[in-house]
Amino acid sequence: PQRGSRICSREPRLLEVPSPVYVLGDIHANLYDLEFFRKTIWPAGPEVTAGDFLFLGDFVDRGKDSIAVVAYIMSMKILNPDKWWMIRGNHETREVNGNVEHYGDGSFLAQSISVFGESDGYAVWESVNQFFDTLPLAAAIDDTIFCVHGGIPRALCRPGSSLDLIRQMPCPLRCVQAGETVYDMLWSDPSSPEQEMGNQLDASGFGQSARGCTCFSERSIALFLEMHGFKHVFRGHEAQQSGIGVSKNSQLTTIFSTSKDHFSGDITSTCGCVLVDHGTIHPIVRALPAVHVGVKPTYAAQSIEATEAPPLPPPPAYAGLTGIGSTQRQLQLPKLPPYREPYEASPHAGGGYGAERPSHGSHGAHGAAPHPSSSSSAQQHQQQQQQ
Repeated sequence: PQRGSRICSREPRLLEVPSPVYVLGDIHANLYDLEFFRKTIWPAGPEVTAGDFLFLGDFVDRGKDSIAVVAYIMSMKILNPDKWWMIRGNHETREVNGNVEHYGDGSFLAQSISVFGESDGYAVWESVNQFFDTLPLAAAIDDTIFCVHGGIPRALCRPGSSLDLIRQMPCPLRCVQAGETVYDMLWSDPSSPEQEMGNQLDASGFGQSARGCTCFSERSIALFLEMHGFKHVFRGHEAQQSGIGVSKNSQLTTIFSTSKDHFSGDITSTCGCVLVDHGTIHPIVRALPAVHVGVKPTYAAQSIEATEAPPLPPPPAYAGLTGIGSTQRQLQLPKLPPYREPYEASPHAGGGYGAERPSHGSHGAHGAAPHPSSSSSAQQHQQQQQQ
């Protein structure tokens, strides 16, 4: 993880990625679907595949293979630092991927402890989170498509706002809920059709999502695009039954690259990604037998994500500690070696042309889990470390 951290800490907080580029959304520890994309898109490896690769965050939790997925995406970043790009999702935070109480066996922390044992498991989990602390927060494809995990922040729809607000974010960044801008970028969702038609949004089109975070509307997106010169917004964060959902006057594309662990058993879902190629957007969706795959959006309230309450800011006593914040409890972790100072950031430049119009494409599924730790075992471990 430290080698990956050094690479990512040199990158700007707002990546500039040229097309052609494949854009993948949430993986959520689903090695099965990730393997599908590997075999389909980069079978001989990213280094010999035309185009770059951009991941929109949420690599861990919910699925059973958090460790394998993290190992793979970090190794690809190390081997292909100028072709393999990743931005941070809300699950790339200790407050979420350490919330064993909510995610149970699907928690990244629980899986780390199950595989490596309690002491080494905590150390692995913390080391990977130090890598997550260095991930960029957004990306721009050809200066035309704005890519983010959750959504556009309120702060960038205010008069006089600039994308420098993202570029000047600190790195590494441990506490993402400390500021409105990053919190919105990692957690916000599009408004529902009912919110759009009702009187539930402010003058800029923002309101409250089903998860209790910010939601943004067609009005918000139009304002953001006009102010900052983009034509389209790509994001993940919201499970899509069809893998890809297009909404908000076709200016918003939600990409979800796992087909498991987000819907009830009687609902069939798939996964997808998008290829941006010099002015066009090509959806690539994993085909399911006898199931029509379109690009109709799925909203958070329609999947299990509506139950995912955002973490509250940790109490002041925990502000400087290595630890987990959740809405239910706080676990203290053993003291670990301090994070090494990252290199100076130097921007990666891309260039080119944008894309406006979604086209249609086509191309089935898996997930499950290991064994969580209790708060008492965490406290025992901390006492042993202090002795």
